[in-house]
Amino acid sequence: MKKRHNIVLNPMERTLYRLFLAHPEGFYSDSLPAYWKELCSIYEQESRFDDKSLREGALDSLCAESKTIFYCTVSRIKRKFVEALGARKAANYIIKRDKTGLYRIKATLG
Repeated sequence: MKKRHNIVLNPMERTLYRLFLAHPEGFYSDSLPAYWKELCSIYEQESRFDDKSLREGALDSLCAESKTIFYCTVSRIKRKFVEALGARKAANYIIKRDKTGLYRIKATLG
């Protein structure tokens, strides 16, 4: 019997992770704004904010040109998976950047 692990992600982390799960081919951080409508739809389900402008403000930060919030969010997701599963097991479930700069989750590849 496999042990179940509960990995608690905040709404922004869940939103970004769900976006990667929906796009197993991955994407580059610079192309994140192209997924705006999809991000809005996911974040509306995940967020505690009822105010559309607050949700959009949070997503603006995630998609900002500096990518600081994007990188921090990816890093926090990785840390939570590693803490829960250990580095070796987490490797299949974390969002990882390859040599070309493409981000994706290894486990979503066929």
